[in-house]
Amino acid sequence: MAHQIFAVLVRAGATVASIDAHLVKPMRLVSREHRIDGYRLGGQVTGAWDRSYDPAADPNNWHTCDACHGTTQIDGTTCLMCADAAQAGRRPGTVVPWSYTDWARYPGDIVALPRLLHPGWRFPPGRTPVAWVDLAGVVWLDTEQANFAGSDSGDVPPRLRTVFRDLLNGRRNPDPTVLPAVRRPTVAGWPLPARHPGRIQRERSAFRAADWSVAVVDAHS
Repeated sequence: MAHQIFAVLVRAGATVASIDAHLVKPMRLVSREHRIDGYRLGGQVTGAWDRSYDPAADPNNWHTCDACHGTTQIDGTTCLMCADAAQAGRRPGTVVPWSYTDWARYPGDIVALPRLLHPGWRFPPGRTPVAWVDLAGVVWLDTEQANFAGSDSGDVPPRLRTVFRDLLNGRRNPDPTVLPAVRRPTVAGWPLPARHPGRIQRERSAFRAADWSVAVVDAHS
């Protein structure tokens, strides 16, 4: 099974508890292309954009050992299933699930968009996304081959820089489901009725990077 990183634009209020609801609409666009079989926040790439994060060192991933039930002993001998706990810095009698499907979701996999827009931002080498996804569509970033070959430097791909420019300049609408703001012209200081024919002008609200975050999504196929 191949696992790839997708960068998915979500609202800034998204949390690990609510992220599924934020992902379902934009990721539906990818699913329609039949390029992936499934996805999840983080998953096998949990902590991909945080060099300091190690799922095995996260206490949220320390589970009571099923073999000894956390006692560290089985029939008077050391439990081999959790014998490495102290050496690995975990609580005695705990283990770390071997499967990423049992790892706790990591809040660091929801990154504020302004961080990615900073001129100094770089992805950790080998962790550059292969696609950008928002409700305006899917942009394939031409990084898949570099990731596969191990030559990914972490620089923001040119296509992603173009996406950022288009968002900031209003040339890309990240959420067409939201109606634009309504401006009501006035005559002699009095506003015209909302349903006055031909008098209602709609204008798109300016894009504010602070209103958005980017989710690190593990897309598998």
